[in-house]
Amino acid sequence: MERISIFYGIGYLRARFILDPNRTAVIHGNNEDFDASEYLRRRLALWTGQSDRAIPRTLSTLTDDALDVAARVTYCSRCWSDDARSGQSPYVRRVWSSWSTVLCAEHQVWLCARRPGHQTGTELNGWAPVWQSIPDWAVAACVRHDPAIREFTVGFEAEMAHPPICGWHDLSFDIQELVREKSTVMALVAKPACAGIRADVWKVLEASNGPRITELDLRGYRRDKPGWITERICCVALAVEIRRIIQGRAPAFEGVRDLLTARPDARKLLFESRKAAWQSHSNCQFPAKR
Repeated sequence: MERISIFYGIGYLRARFILDPNRTAVIHGNNEDFDASEYLRRRLALWTGQSDRAIPRTLSTLTDDALDVAARVTYCSRCWSDDARSGQSPYVRRVWSSWSTVLCAEHQVWLCARRPGHQTGTELNGWAPVWQSIPDWAVAACVRHDPAIREFTVGFEAEMAHPPICGWHDLSFDIQELVREKSTVMALVAKPACAGIRADVWKVLEASNGPRITELDLRGYRRDKPGWITERICCVALAVEIRRIIQGRAPAFEGVRDLLTARPDARKLLFESRKAAWQSHSNCQFPAKR
């Protein structure tokens, strides 16, 4: 929708109003999930004259793995550079809307994130300012390059966190397995009670100082499950490391395993994770009798 608004020379918010003139005024701090609106999808098809097949399908928010709209601020800068080199406008990949997606498996880097909106809800701030900050992206997106705007759009860059020592391929596999297994470990590390452990994990993973953005900056975010990229990276790092400890495998990250054995609350988390993994394994091996 934003690319269409650029084509017509109008702003992103104006395009939203044109597509849905009956929408009520946005209440400060609330987020409207247009990504999941089938009504808006039909309006897009009518407005552009494109076939139904040409309009991307709406995002399903039925599963807990879909990020709340306020937290959909991540992207892969290398994917967008590839888009620009291939002559197409940068676009947001569907997989980036997944809570467990914190890295780009294709380019083997952490995902970046734009700075959340401060004046209005996060979803009201489009991607055009981010595209304007890089010359190649600006040309491909048909917007004016403005290097000065970069300072105000950067929320997190891939280089701000250390890479895994196990390798990106192994880390990606471990994350996929945790999601596939619907692991209890991932749910445990994401709980508010583990916020202190996650903060210490970030101290280990942080490679360079960046903008100090917190969950509170995600205007309209209502979940207990962390939504900001650094928090999600910490959740994934903890879950992967615990899984590897239980399986007797080598560490995935430098220092995270030492942290798990040093803090009393982290040792408790490890114990609970072992117990949950054992119960899950037992249930698979010995189904209850009818």
